Amino acid sequence: MKSIEDLLKESIVEVCGVDASKLESGSLLVDIGVDSLASAEVLVDLEIRLGKQFPVGTLRRLEHATTISDLAGLLEETFPTRSPAGSP
Repeated sequence: MKSIEDLLKESIVEVCGVDASKLESGSLLVDIGVDSLASAEVLVDLEIRLGKQFPVGTLRRLEHATTISDLAGLLEETFPTRSPAGSP
């Protein structure tokens, strides 16, 4: 399974029309066009890619993220994509 950061980058490319080769973990969201509206659209796109919905209030938690890796970390905390150790 792809990491949440990889899925996030794919969503940003799709929603914001950003060149994938310009996205790095440390890319500033403001510099790549991820504003509050784009964040909501990216979140919906991620839900579709994952086939699950994020909990209510997730978007509000993401307001303080400044980079792709910040955003991915907050999303991973909110909705882990990996099974805990020892789980199938």
